[in-house]
Amino acid sequence: MRWTADQMLRRLLPSGAEPLWRDPTGGVQLAEVHTSTAWVGHRISRLQDQTGVRVAFLTRLGEAILPSSQTVLQEGDLVHVMMRTDEIDRVEAAFAKGPDEEGGH
Repeated sequence: MRWTADQMLRRLLPSGAEPLWRDPTGGVQLAEVHTSTAWVGHRISRLQDQTGVRVAFLTRLGEAILPSSQTVLQEGDLVHVMMRTDEIDRVEAAFAKGPDEEGGH
């Protein structure tokens, strides 16, 4: 029940990346990053290439899945990424903007 309440709050109050874990040096973190619906229908590989992150896992329909580079983002997916802590603002902006038009898959 707590998980459901947390997910509802995250959808109601999308305010940047939600850090879930940091390495001891603070240089790398695992975070849930809010993703523009413009990414829906695009492959994980494109998201990774254009944002410079590594997608660790997705939460889809309440279940965690380990995506491949060929996995396509679906509406409602929660994206959990590994990224450098000092790049969080750039990564959030890229996730909010959507994919670049050139070089599409």
